[in-house]
Amino acid sequence: MTKIKNEKESNVKKIMAEERWNKRNARAYERYIKIAPKKEEEFWENAIVNSSTNKNAFVLDLGTGTGFLARILLKQGFKVIGLDLSKDMLDVARRKAPNAFLVRGDAENIPLKDSSVDLIVSRWVLWTLLHPWKALEEVVRVLKPNGCAMLCDGESKNISKPAVILGRIRSFFMDILIGWRLPTWRRVYKKLNPHLQRWNHEQISEKLRELGVEDIKVVHNINKRSSLLHKLLFYSEWEQFVVIFSKRG
Repeated sequence: MTKIKNEKESNVKKIMAEERWNKRNARAYERYIKIAPKKEEEFWENAIVNSSTNKNAFVLDLGTGTGFLARILLKQGFKVIGLDLSKDMLDVARRKAPNAFLVRGDAENIPLKDSSVDLIVSRWVLWTLLHPWKALEEVVRVLKPNGCAMLCDGESKNISKPAVILGRIRSFFMDILIGWRLPTWRRVYKKLNPHLQRWNHEQISEKLRELGVEDIKVVHNINKRSSLLHKLLFYSEWEQFVVIFSKRG
């Protein structure tokens, strides 16, 4: 029974790494970053500065993808370790963030020693995991005492049916623009959705408290669209949030 369960979980991770975040989607993700509003980038720049992390520190970019956060960290002078499950995403990151130390690996089993990094950042990773609690356990394990972590994810909004339809129309045209999801997107998610936990910020915070973390802050709407054009082009059914915490010394 355990063997069958492990094989199923391994297959789900393989689908996520090779079908969801494949070469085509990695290139499209880069195109999306170029046209997306800069509000989120500004948030991360300020949040990293406000963390007061020493510039000689080692920073883990958990689920680095194509290196969006790694590039911001490198500009600020940090030593960056980028971890991702997808080879194709890492191939792009190597071109975009050549000075980062990039490793292929699993967020649920981080290949680092206990208390080895000063700062951990993560963007849209926890929702992709079968066991987000394992990733949180790993984050707390590898974070140094007095170190800081910033974990960004999203939760579904309580929205009306017309808004959902509008969002799907917008999504359709955005996919055409960046050459992203169509036509295989829905087929991939039919395979993945039954296995994804999609924890909200309350579930994440509750697990962190179980792990002994006390100083937890949640920031909402970091990707809030300011102009009507941005709202139309980048509408999302997901509300982005960042859980920020420090580990007791």
